[in-house]
Amino acid sequence: MNTPGKFSLLSPSQADPLAARVFDADGGCELLVSEERAFNDGWLSLGEISLVAGDFKESSPVRLVQQGAFEWQLPDLCTVVADAWKLLELGENKNRSADALARDQTRLKRAMDEVASIATRMGLFHPRFDPAALEQMPFRRSTTVVVDTSGVLQGALDFVTRFLHPAARVKIPAIAQMEIVNQADRFFRVRRSRSKKPHIRVRELVEHLTSQGGQRALLRVELHSDTEVERTYLLGDPLRSAFEKDSNPDVRDLDVSSPIRSYADRLILEAARHHQAQSGPAHAVRLLTGDQGLARMAMAEGVRPLYFAASAATEVFGQRLSGQTLDPFVGHMRGVPLTTLVWELATGFGSVRLKSQHNELQVSAIGEGLSWAPYHAEQDLLWCSQAQTSSITADRKTTTGSSDEPDTDAGTKPARPPKRREAPARRGTLFRLNVDGLFSLVCALDDRVEMPVPQIEEVLRSKANEYGRFLRSGGLVRSEAGVWTAGDRIPFLSAALRNERVGEVREVLLEVPSYAAFADQLRDLARGESLATKDLGRGSTTYRVLGEVTLMCATVASNEIYPTPNVPSPREFSRIARERFSALDRGDSALVATGEWLEALIREDGIHPEVARHQLDAASEAGLLRRSTEGSTTQLRFRDRVVHVLRSQSGEPVIEKVFLYRGDYLIPGKASVSLRIEDATS
Repeated sequence: MNTPGKFSLLSPSQADPLAARVFDADGGCELLVSEERAFNDGWLSLGEISLVAGDFKESSPVRLVQQGAFEWQLPDLCTVVADAWKLLELGENKNRSADALARDQTRLKRAMDEVASIATRMGLFHPRFDPAALEQMPFRRSTTVVVDTSGVLQGALDFVTRFLHPAARVKIPAIAQMEIVNQADRFFRVRRSRSKKPHIRVRELVEHLTSQGGQRALLRVELHSDTEVERTYLLGDPLRSAFEKDSNPDVRDLDVSSPIRSYADRLILEAARHHQAQSGPAHAVRLLTGDQGLARMAMAEGVRPLYFAASAATEVFGQRLSGQTLDPFVGHMRGVPLTTLVWELATGFGSVRLKSQHNELQVSAIGEGLSWAPYHAEQDLLWCSQAQTSSITADRKTTTGSSDEPDTDAGTKPARPPKRREAPARRGTLFRLNVDGLFSLVCALDDRVEMPVPQIEEVLRSKANEYGRFLRSGGLVRSEAGVWTAGDRIPFLSAALRNERVGEVREVLLEVPSYAAFADQLRDLARGESLATKDLGRGSTTYRVLGEVTLMCATVASNEIYPTPNVPSPREFSRIARERFSALDRGDSALVATGEWLEALIREDGIHPEVARHQLDAASEAGLLRRSTEGSTTQLRFRDRVVHVLRSQSGEPVIEKVFLYRGDYLIPGKASVSLRIEDATS
């Protein structure tokens, strides 16, 4: 494996450009995985990944990665098992009995089944539900789904949160989480033993895939989705009896001290029955399980199961899985970003490589010298090969540029007074909308698919006419008989809004003619020229806010809109930042107002404040410059200097006003309003 010094923490969206660079001209690369101890630092091939443009022919490789425009060709199961058998050295000891080898083969098959579970959790493959359970979907009334451990591990929980929410509310009993924690404890106990025996190594592989994949599934639902998860109220005694030694002579002979499966199943069923007793007769309670015994027990107790059959390795290996899949209930296309799959495989095995003839990207979740902290899970950060991380903000580049690479020509022009250009004649009707309301409506349409006009106006708190014209002009909604139906791109746009993926928001909005016309006006401007807002008329505020949120423009004064297409690399940004600071420094205090510095970057270099904030952090962390702040008195005469940015709160998008002359924007938690930037070598 690479040395820890060559790794950097990145989120999936930050790694999208890195994954895109791996693909050769033919759009293909090899997918390899490694469990460093079980495979003795060897790598197992899980087939090939290829980018398929299809309906995305005009998209760059980065966009194809983000949109899930890939196909994963898995190798034949016999080939994978044979390769893993060699890596685990299971046939090296000739003295092992036939029974021992059979047990190892069973464990190895279970590990391959876990790969099928990973594909199911990602939505590349769906669990096979019982026909009676499938008949109930999607739920027409509020339903609580109680999940057992098999539902978490084998992808059924992800299916429920992805396709049945919000009608389905999820309840995860404490005992299910405790079983997964217990599996993780077994994995680390085996890992710490450092045994090189083949049967120990195959056991470590299975425990790694099962426990870490299960914990990631729970964290994904809790931290990275808007699914409502309910907790079970349980006293301590049942959990103690399930997982701790009990010296009570009355129960010793019953052997309830060990975590026997039927006892854990009983506690899960009791959680469902308790919720059923507390709910009204109109509220349905379903038990999600892939365990036949628990399903039968639930039926005998009057609880209807949502029974599914787990995906097996024989169903997945040898197949070609697509990142673009159909929603099984509404027929809309949905994309699984390639990096999302890579993150899941890296968590399950420990490390993943995307490897082509000239490039490779390695992502690791665990390894010697690779640390973990809670914020890693909160921000979905894993360790990526540092050699491929030259620019971590390429996903924020605006479509006004012609390339996915940073503009390295920024800041070369001398400072000059800004020019104004009259906006060209409009090529489409401009609408006057509340952008916050527009984004809330998009998310509501994603949740409900169909909405009558009164419900829409309740969300908007205003008339829906102009919103309908705006969305229909881009093919985002259809309306008939007073009911709006979400178009194919609404789920994609909603997910981008809820996860602050600005580039994807911009991509969808460019399908709206009026927004595209506004983007063309900005593209026609030279750097340092501002757009005259008078020709935008009644829609000036709407399109200004949309442009700022999607990083296409920023406003210096109330009527000066400047294009911001430039996303330089951290190294190039450090040079621009020092030059702008030196030009503004009067020499008396070596300090410059933060807002003044940000406005100079907007006017002279076409750099959006959001990009400046991220690149300032990146340049500082890379040791390319030093920054410090002083003072705490906001300059009130500039309190109208704001820029609007996209944020996500409780899983819903909000538009936040950022005051450029307040220091806590550049450095959160700091009230300082004056900035000092110095060369790191001085």
